[in-house]
Amino acid sequence: MKILAFDTSNKPLTVAVVDDGNVLAALESTEKKTHSVTLLPDIQKALKESELSIDDIDLIAVAKGPGSYTGVRIAVTVAKTLAFTLKKNLVGVSSLKVLAADGDENKILVPLMDARNDNAFAGVYQYSNNQLTNLIEDHHTSMSKLLELLEKYDSKDLEFINATDHLTDLIQEKYPEVKILNTKDSLPKADKLAKLSENEPVVSDIDSFVPTYLRLTQAEHDWYQKGHKKYGNISYVEEV
Repeated sequence: MKILAFDTSNKPLTVAVVDDGNVLAALESTEKKTHSVTLLPDIQKALKESELSIDDIDLIAVAKGPGSYTGVRIAVTVAKTLAFTLKKNLVGVSSLKVLAADGDENKILVPLMDARNDNAFAGVYQYSNNQLTNLIEDHHTSMSKLLELLEKYDSKDLEFINATDHLTDLIQEKYPEVKILNTKDSLPKADKLAKLSENEPVVSDIDSFVPTYLRLTQAEHDWYQKGHKKYGNISYVEEV
C-alpha cells in the first residue's frame, strides 16, 4: 500500500511517501516559512523523489491535531481536498501519537505540545505488541495537573517527548532524573505517521472530518464569554 503522509501541526513540516513499509521519500523542514506555502510543493517533491504520481497513492495520512490551530487546519484541508477529489482513503492520526512514536519502546511515553501559561497538550502512550496504545487520552491540561496525574507511574518508567525548555524546567522540578526529549530532538516524522495510519480506521465521511483542537480558539472563547451558547442552535462558525 502506497501512503502519502504529512504533518503541519507543529513548527516543523514533514512529508513522506511510504510503500508497504518502505520509505520512498521523507522531507522535514524547520525553515521559518508558512506551511500553507510549502506543503504542496513538498508533497510534489516527495512524489517526484518516489517516482510516483498522486494517482498512485492508495492512502492519505494526516496528523489531525492537536497543535497549532493554523497548522492543523492547513494539513487537514489539503488532506480532505486530495482524498475527496481523487477518491482516496483518508486516515487521521493524533499529532501527539506521532510524537510518541519517537520515544523509547520500553518507556511510558508522554508527548507534549507547549500551550503556554504552564499548560500543554498531552497524552500518555505505551508500546504493546509493537503498537502504540493510548493509556490516557490526549487532552489540554495544566502541567501541574498532568504531573499529578502521572504520579501513579514510577518516574524511571516515564519519558517526556517534545518538551520546550520551559516545560522541561517544570517537569524537572518534580522529576529531576526523568528522561526528557526536548523539541529539537523529537521532531515529528511523516514516515512514522504513515506506519501509525495502517492501524487507524479510515475516515468514513471525508466531509465531516475536522481537526482535533482540544481547546477553544481565543475568538471562540471570547464569543462564548459574551453570553453565546456553546451548544445552542447557532454555532460560533455559523454566527461568524
